[in-house]
Amino acid sequence: MNWERLTPLRIALLLGVLVTALRISSCRYLELVDVRAVDYRLIQRGIQPGSPDIVIVAVDDASLEAVGRWPWPRSIMAQLVERIADTGAAVIGFDIVQSERTANVASAQLPAHVDGVDAKALEAIRVALRKGSNDDALLAEAIAKSGRSVVGYFLDFNRPGAATGDQVSGYNLVHGSKQGRGEARVHQSKAATMNLPEIQSAARERGYFNFIPDDLDGYYRRVPLVLRLGDDMVVPLSLAMLRVVRPREPLSIRFADFGVEAIDLGPVSIPVAEDGQLLINYRGPGKTFRHVSAADVLAGRVPPDVLKDKLVLVGVTATAVADVRATPFDGVFPGVEIHANVLDNILRQDFIQQPKWIVLVEIAVIGLLVLILGLVLQHARGVLGAATAATLIVAYLAGSQWLFVHYGMPLSLVYPLLAIGLCHGSISLQHYVVEERNKRKIRNAFELYLTPAVARVVSERPEMLALGGDTRQLTVLFSDIRGFTTISERFQSDPHTLVALLNDFLGGMTDVIFACDGTLDKYVGDEIMAFWGAPLPQADHAARACRGALGMMARLAQLNKEFHQRGWPSLDIGIGLNSGPMVVGNMGSARRLSYTLVGDNVNLGARLEGLNKLYGSHIIASESTVTESPDFVFRELDLVRVKGKYQGVRIFEVLGPGDERPRWAPLVTRFESGLQAYRTRQWDEAINTFGAILEENPNDGPARLYLGRVRGMLDAPPPLDWDGVTVMETK
Repeated sequence: MNWERLTPLRIALLLGVLVTALRISSCRYLELVDVRAVDYRLIQRGIQPGSPDIVIVAVDDASLEAVGRWPWPRSIMAQLVERIADTGAAVIGFDIVQSERTANVASAQLPAHVDGVDAKALEAIRVALRKGSNDDALLAEAIAKSGRSVVGYFLDFNRPGAATGDQVSGYNLVHGSKQGRGEARVHQSKAATMNLPEIQSAARERGYFNFIPDDLDGYYRRVPLVLRLGDDMVVPLSLAMLRVVRPREPLSIRFADFGVEAIDLGPVSIPVAEDGQLLINYRGPGKTFRHVSAADVLAGRVPPDVLKDKLVLVGVTATAVADVRATPFDGVFPGVEIHANVLDNILRQDFIQQPKWIVLVEIAVIGLLVLILGLVLQHARGVLGAATAATLIVAYLAGSQWLFVHYGMPLSLVYPLLAIGLCHGSISLQHYVVEERNKRKIRNAFELYLTPAVARVVSERPEMLALGGDTRQLTVLFSDIRGFTTISERFQSDPHTLVALLNDFLGGMTDVIFACDGTLDKYVGDEIMAFWGAPLPQADHAARACRGALGMMARLAQLNKEFHQRGWPSLDIGIGLNSGPMVVGNMGSARRLSYTLVGDNVNLGARLEGLNKLYGSHIIASESTVTESPDFVFRELDLVRVKGKYQGVRIFEVLGPGDERPRWAPLVTRFESGLQAYRTRQWDEAINTFGAILEENPNDGPARLYLGRVRGMLDAPPPLDWDGVTVMETK
C-alpha cells in the first residue's frame, strides 16, 4: 500500500464513508452500544419528578397482607373501583385482566347424586346457587357506574386464534398507506386474552397493556402505541385513558409506505418509529410517580384530593406477583409504571424524538467531524493530534447531551465517536508508518557513511535532509593510496582483481572510521574523505580522528598480510588531519544530495594528506588538531605555507596514543632538537642530530628529509630574512 498517497484528509473521508455505511446498515452490535448510550444519557440527565396528575394505586405487599393473596375476589375489586371513583378521579386504568369467571364454591361442592332427592330438583338447586354468585356482575356494575374506567387486556402473539375486533378500542381515524405496506410494519396478533364480556362491555374504553422488549438485550425502552388485532388497529391502555380525559380530541394514525408516519391525539403529535413504538422518556427508577396502596384506598385512609382529577392506574407491584421489567433506570421496574411514564410523556409533550431525518443529521455530523480531524491532522502530530481528537469527542458529547436534555433528540454516540476514534487511530498509524518508512530511508542512506547507531539517531531528525548547512567545529580526514596509478596499470588486464583489492581496502578503512564514530563523506577513486563532529556533535572530534587515523594504519598492516597471501601488492597510504570551523550539511539539488563539508579548513586537510609524500610520513595533523588531542603523541614536522595560503601552518606527525609516550619520547625530543638547530642555522648540529636519528631508524622519512635540506643549505645558504617556513608550490 502506498501510504504516502493516503493523506490524512483522504483517510478521514474514506473512514467517514465507512462509518456512514455502518450507520445506514444498522450493525446489530453497534446498535446495542448506541441504545445503551441513550440509557446512559437518561442516567446522566438524572431523575425527574413524575407528573403529579398521575397516581398509581398499587396492589403492593402491604395490600396482599391486609386483604389476602392475589387475585382478589371481584367483590373486593368492585369496592376498589367504587372508592377510586368516589374521589373524583379523572380516569381509572386497569393494568389487570379479569378473564376468568368467579367460581361458586357451594355449587361446586354440591354432589352429583343425593339419596332421596330428585335429579331435577338437585339441578334446580345448583342453578339457584350459581345465580347467587354475583361477584363478576358486581365488578362490571362498578366499572359501568364509574363511567371513566379503562380495562386492559393482553394480545397473545404466540397463540393461534380467530381475530376479533369486538369490545376493543381502536383509532378514531386511520389513514392507510398504498396497498397496506405501511400497516404491515405493525406487530399483528390473532388472539387476545380479554376481560369477561360483561366487564369488557361495561368499561368506557379498552386498551392492551403489552410491552415489547428490545431484541438487542431484553430491556424495555419502547412501548407500542398501535398493534393489530386481526385487521383492526387497536390502542394501548395509556392512549385509551387519555381519550377518556380528552374526549373531544380524536385519536388518529397515519401510515406511509415505510410504516407509521404519525400518531396524533388532537393537536398533540406523538413521535413514533416506523413500527409505531414510542421511545420512552423515563423519569427515573420505580416509584418516581406517586404510589398509593390499594389497601389504604379500600380502608378509606387516602384523602380524596390525592386521587381527585388524577389519571389513576391500578396495577400489581407486589413482590410475589413479580410484574416487573428491566429498564434503563431500574432492573426491577413495575410494569404498571411504564404506562405512567407513557402518560407523562404525552401529557407534557416531553418526548425522546428520533425523526426520520435524524439519520441525515448524524451523517452530516460524521462528515464534519472527520473533515475537521483530517484537516487538523494534516499538520498536527502526537499530543496536538490527540488533543484535537479529545476536544472533538468532548465537544460532541457535551453538545449532543445538551440537545438531548433540551430537545429530546438523542443523536447517535457510537457512530460519530467511532468515526473520531478510527480517524485518529488510522491517521496516527499512517503518520507512524510513513515516518518510520522515511526514517528507514534516511537511516539506510546515512548508514552508507555513518555508523548504524549514529544513523538511527540522525533518522529521528529528518529535517537534516533539507538543503543547506551550518558552521561547526569539526575535524576532517583525507586518505590516499600512494602509487595507486602504478598498481592500476599492473592490473589493467585483470580489472576484477583491482576492484576486489580496492573494495577490501576501502571496506577495511571504513570499518575503522565507523568504529571511531566517524562520518564517511565520500570515496574518490582510492581517496577517502571522512570527518568527525557531525551530524552529531562530538566534543572530542579531534581525538576521535587521531584514533581513527592510527586505526587505519593498523588495519592496513593486517590487510597487507592478507594481500601478500593472495599475491597482491602491499599498499601504503598517507593521511591528513585538520580541525577548525567548517560548513557541513546537505548540498546538491532536491533530487540528489550529499552530506559533506566545504571551507578552507577542508582544503587544508587535503593539502596535509599530500605532504606525507614529501616528509615520508603516514599521518600529518595540523596544529589545531594537535591542540585538541592532548592524549596522543606528536612530533612537529615543519612550518609550511601550502598553496593558496599566505600564513604558515605548523604541522605534526601523529605517532601513537598517549600510553605510548615513553616509547616515542626520545625520538620526539631529539627531533625537536634537530628542528631547532635547523631553524637557527646551526647546520652542523642539525646534521649530527638528524644523522643520529637515521642511524637508529634508517626508515625515518622526516629525519632523511631534513638531513637533505641541511646539506643543501650548506651549499646554498638561505637569505638573511629566511623565517624557517617551507613554501609548498604544488597541491
